[in-house]
Amino acid sequence: MRVLIGMGVVLVLIVSLQRWTLAAEPSAHWTPDYTKVDLSTILTKEVLSENDYEILLKQSGLGRPVVDNLLATGNENTIYRMQNQFFTTPLLVREKNSPISKEEFVVDENGKYIAGTEMIALEDGDILITQNSLTFGWRNGHAAIVVDANKGKTLESAVLGENSGIQTIGKWEKYPSFLVFRLKDSSAEDRRTIAQEAVKRLSGVPYGFGAGIWTAKHPDNMLKETHCAHLVWEAYRQFGYDLDSNGGRLITPRSIADSPLLELKQVYGMNPDEL
Repeated sequence: MRVLIGMGVVLVLIVSLQRWTLAAEPSAHWTPDYTKVDLSTILTKEVLSENDYEILLKQSGLGRPVVDNLLATGNENTIYRMQNQFFTTPLLVREKNSPISKEEFVVDENGKYIAGTEMIALEDGDILITQNSLTFGWRNGHAAIVVDANKGKTLESAVLGENSGIQTIGKWEKYPSFLVFRLKDSSAEDRRTIAQEAVKRLSGVPYGFGAGIWTAKHPDNMLKETHCAHLVWEAYRQFGYDLDSNGGRLITPRSIADSPLLELKQVYGMNPDEL
């Protein structure tokens, strides 16, 4: 009887995961369903209004910190380029990256991985989040922290069976969707310090789904396991910032993205009105 019950549970789980996979399909990338507008009137202003920033976000995916950076450095042409990329629907592919998980990437007509857009004005300590990672068909997403923006390096706990380590930002530009955040009301130097300390403390940690569930969210001794969102959370927790917006034991990319301690720098492939 126990065997039959166990088989029934497994069957229900398999069917549920298949349904999750099908339900996840429309969420890989979002392209604006509203009109692309001329931004020249806004970009020639000396001072932008809150409404101007909102329009620029919905038209280019660039948040206020990045817009201010580009305008201050005379790179307003970048905003036009980003607008074109924001309104372009890319070709996508989904491929396995472990026995239980898959990732989605932008490809050209020959199936070669390409960047769907660019990550603009990245800084050390920035937080990257994508929804293009799936485990058992569940769109659980992925998260990373930028540890060397000049060299295009991130620190990530990427996949089951691998330890956390340094990866490249170029991979992130090939995702069909992503978000870039930075810590509010903080200096670039403080964020850089957080990133540097994360490399020292959180590199080489085994991947574990149970971090925060079967093991302590923050152990008193050495961290024995982590996963993508947990690693980002732990990097900032060390400096007194709790980025877990729901306060539960399980930290997810979504719970970090919803943190009131963060400000949006860039969005791609996702609807700004639904963030």
